[in-house]
Amino acid sequence: MLNIILPVVISLIVVYFLFRKLGMRRIEYRRYFSEEGIFEGDTVLLIEEISNRSFVPLIMVDVDTFLSNELRLVGDQTKEHGMQQFISRFYLPPFMRIKRSIEVICKKRGYYQLESVNINGASVDAKAILYVYPQALPCGKSTPMENEMQNMVQTSRRLFQDPFSFAGIRDYRPGDAFRSINYKATAKTGVLKVNDQDFFSSRNIMIYIDFGQHYPHPLTTEVYTALMERALSYSADMVWNSIQQGFSVGFAANSRALSATHVRFPMGRGHSHYMEILKEMAVIRMADGCSFLWLTKQDLDSLWNVDIYIMTTNNLQTLGDIVDIYNSRGNNVTIIRLEEENGIENMA
Repeated sequence: MLNIILPVVISLIVVYFLFRKLGMRRIEYRRYFSEEGIFEGDTVLLIEEISNRSFVPLIMVDVDTFLSNELRLVGDQTKEHGMQQFISRFYLPPFMRIKRSIEVICKKRGYYQLESVNINGASVDAKAILYVYPQALPCGKSTPMENEMQNMVQTSRRLFQDPFSFAGIRDYRPGDAFRSINYKATAKTGVLKVNDQDFFSSRNIMIYIDFGQHYPHPLTTEVYTALMERALSYSADMVWNSIQQGFSVGFAANSRALSATHVRFPMGRGHSHYMEILKEMAVIRMADGCSFLWLTKQDLDSLWNVDIYIMTTNNLQTLGDIVDIYNSRGNNVTIIRLEEENGIENMA
C-alpha cells in the first residue's frame, strides 16, 4: 500500500510546484503610501496590494524589500543606521487580492522613492514615492513677521475672500461656509471638500534661505545641516502663517534640488501653492547650487513694497548692498541669522 501512496504523493507535490511556478508568474503586486506627502515626525501607511490571478492557491509568498531607516517601521527594534530589511508573507487563495498596511514613522525630511521588491527570488518593479516635509517650527517665540501679522488681524480690515477667484480644492475645516462645498470633489473622494477662494490683500512676503558658507572657518557638516534644516522648518511655518492670513508669499533658496541648482517660487496664495512649496522643500539637498547674491538679483525688478526675510549663516555685511537696493524700493528686509543661539536683525 505504501508503495502506491508514496509515488502518488510525490507526483501531487511535483504537479503542485509546477502549477505554483506558473501561478507565481501571474501574481500582481503594487505598493503606495497613504499620503503623497507628510510632515517630519508623523506616521504614514505603506500599503501593499498583491493579487493571485491564477486558480492555484499560493502559500508562503514572501515579498522581500529594503527601506531607509529614515522611514522607520513602527515597532522595529533593529539598528538605527543603514537599511531596514523586512519580509511580508502572504497566503493567496485562487483569484484573490490582499491589501496590507504597514505603519511607518517619517523621521527625516526628504524625498523617498522605493524601486523594487523581491518576490520569492524574482525582482518586481514596485515604485512608491513619498515627500517628507520639514517640520514647521516658529522662529523664536515672537518674530517680527508674527507680530505684524497679529497686529494686522486685530486692527486692519484689508483681508476679504474673493468669490470670483479659485485657489484650489481642500478638505473641509470647521467654520467653512456651506456654499463653498465642492459636491463633485466630495462625491469622488468620499471626503467633504470645499473650494479654496483667494484673498484680497496688500501684503506680499518673500522668504529666502542662503545655503552658502563664506566663513573664514566653515561650519562642520553636522552643524551646517542642523542649521539648514532649522531654516527650512522656520520657512515652512512662515509660509503657512502667510497663507492662512491670505497673504501672497514666495520662497527661494540657492540649494540643489534633484537636478536643479536653485529653488524659486514666485509669490502666490492658496493651499495648492503652499503644498507645492512644501514638496520643493522636501527635495532640497544640503548644498548650495549657485551664488546667493545671483539668486536675489534675479528678483530685484519684481520686488516692490514686499516684506523680505533672509535666513543665512553668513556675515550680515556680505548682504549689505543687496539689502540697500531692496530698501530703496520700499521693501522691508529682515535678516534671520542662523546660529546656535538664533538671532534676528531688522535691516529696514
